Amino acid sequence: MHRELLKRGFQCSRNTVAKYMRKAGIQANRRTKFRISTTDSNHNEPIANNLLEQKFSAETIDQVWLTDITYIPTKEGFSYLCVFIDLHSRKVVGWKTSRNIDSELVVSALTQALVLRSPEAGLIVHSDRGSQYASEHFRSRLTAHGLIQSMSRRGNCYDNAPMESFFKSYKTEEAQQIYDTHEQATRGVSDYIECFYNPLRLHSSLGYQSPIDFEQAVKKPLLVGES
Repeated sequence: MHRELLKRGFQCSRNTVAKYMRKAGIQANRRTKFRISTTDSNHNEPIANNLLEQKFSAETIDQVWLTDITYIPTKEGFSYLCVFIDLHSRKVVGWKTSRNIDSELVVSALTQALVLRSPEAGLIVHSDRGSQYASEHFRSRLTAHGLIQSMSRRGNCYDNAPMESFFKSYKTEEAQQIYDTHEQATRGVSDYIECFYNPLRLHSSLGYQSPIDFEQAVKKPLLVGES
């Protein structure tokens, strides 16, 4: 809240912001710990090595992408959301929703990311060991584009911590209600990612910039005389 006010041109201290938030009864949302598993690692498909080993840093954009799946409750049943995030900028580079948690979901989200980013061969794509990511369908798409697969250790959510952090933010900041339909849930995801998370949400790891602002700063060419 303090950083957002500074960004909007209001000069104030953190203590002052905290005082007025307490006075107004404003506090951070805290979601419940209810959780269902979206990872089925009991399969016979190949398992990729963990190339990150919890080293969550990248020197440039499109060097490492992280991906995972979460569920979205609706009155029709669960919908599922697959997201790909660039590790360097924390920008969502691809996402898809589906009523089915299958390989088509993750391949569709990957395809969107590939179309939007056109990464060079050698990019690392890190996920859990779920059957969707271990499937031949997904692996062949990675191979076709020269991408390198990486997987977390079995049952270790800390091996993909930035993705866990993204989904926690999404569930806290957007998915507080039960949507009526899958289509309504998809619109909610779109609004959150495209209208808030990528262009506006501030990240301490990015120097309190949004992912889009951070990427624009990275890509901005130096002017004559600058060093």
